[in-house]
Amino acid sequence: MPITITVRGKEPLPTGEYRVELTAIELSTGQFGDQLKWTFRVLDKGRHLVAYSSISDSPDSKCMRWAGALMGRAIQLGEQVDFESLVGKTAIAVVVKQRRENGQEFNRVEELLPDTTNAADTST
Repeated sequence: MPITITVRGKEPLPTGEYRVELTAIELSTGQFGDQLKWTFRVLDKGRHLVAYSSISDSPDSKCMRWAGALMGRAIQLGEQVDFESLVGKTAIAVVVKQRRENGQEFNRVEELLPDTTNAADTST
């Protein structure tokens, strides 16, 4: 049986909002110490995005804001968040196309917003 792979370009996505699914979250060590590595699949583009956040228990921190967006609600004080349980959930990623000093373009996930496309219609 042949093994086939479709070649995809590495052209960054245009700046915009994209519906994404969290496919993995893991602990990583980076330039600033321990952090979370978030891997998202862009649902209608067949692409993946990787983003990083610090590990912080502040409700205003990126990791807590993003967890809340994936849960569809704000994280409450005293609430314990199981980040691995967020895998498979969707959100809207605010993606920005940026350019490095060497001219290479890349995408940065600026923020996650709650995904309201699957919200139940309660008006009927």
